[in-house]
Formats: sequence, structure tokens, C-alpha cells
Amino acid sequence: MQKVLPFLVVGFLIVTALIGSIIYSSDTAISECSGVMTAPNNSGPITLFAEITQYRWWAFWNPLDGLLRLEIQSGRIPTVPDDPFAARWFKTGPNSQRPAPFPGLRFGPPSSPNEREDLFGIERVQSYLVLYRWPKAGETVDLTEAGQGQFSTISNSLKFELSSGATFNGNCKPKK
Repeated sequence: MQKVLPFLVVGFLIVTALIGSIIYSSDTAISECSGVMTAPNNSGPITLFAEITQYRWWAFWNPLDGLLRLEIQSGRIPTVPDDPFAARWFKTGPNSQRPAPFPGLRFGPPSSPNEREDLFGIERVQSYLVLYRWPKAGETVDLTEAGQGQFSTISNSLKFELSSGATFNGNCKPKK
């Protein structure tokens, strides 16, 4: 029994570390962002809610550093047409692609099952979170190019393109 006990203790510690690293592999914060939405023929103040999930350094299995989900003041989650079962890709280097992991995309109701939430992937660059629109069905998003927006972790400012021609620029505060 004394020879087996050290193996059981080490095995228990390894299993506990693996479970802990999976459960605590991300940190999520919700922010209320007030700013201006500018469209080609329209602009005005708007409030958005952003759920920012940042992966810890040990979550190496993901090509991204996090996710940003949006909800507009009216409680509407922006959606885009998409195929829930199609392959999606992230270009991570000159000759490398990685499949986009399934982030728990929220798909639309039975009346429009091919509508999914419009989601941003995050790449951390110093004090900025660079935003990349989540790839649609069969699409590849190039993480080596400039993103479609950014969030400053110092000033808590958010700037991104919501849809073609419509941009949001504002400041965020943590929601309790």
C-alpha cells in the first residue's frame, strides 16, 4: 500500500490540475459602453453591452486570446446569416491555418435557424485587444492583418465596425 499511495497522490494532483486549468482557463467581464454609432447617412448616441472573455496564458489550444460578444441597448444581439455546421478558419501565419473553435455561438430561433450572433475574436497586443470578426461559413479570417476594431485595456475605450459602414466609438465601464 505504501508503494501505491505516492502514485495515487500524484495522479490525483494531475487530474485536479487538468480540471482546474480547464475550468479556470478564462476570465469574463461585462462592460456597458456608451458612445456614438456612425452610419453613412445617420449617427447618434447608443449604449452597447460587451461581454469580454479573455483566455488565460495556459489556454494554448485556442488560436485567439479571447472573445467579445455584443448586445445593443434594446437587448438585441447583433446577428449575421450563417451555416451552423460549416468549417471556419483562422490564418495564424504565412502558411498556417487553424480551425475556428466553436465558441458556443448563439443561433437564431427555429424561424431563422441560419442567423447567428455577430461575434469578435480577440488578439492581445500590449494594452489593446484587437478585434477580428468571427469567420462565417467556409471563411478564413487573417489574424496577421489589421483587425476590425480595438478595445483599450487602459482607457476602456471601444472602437469597431459593427456592419459595413456603421462604426461605434465609445467608452466602457464595468457592469456590476
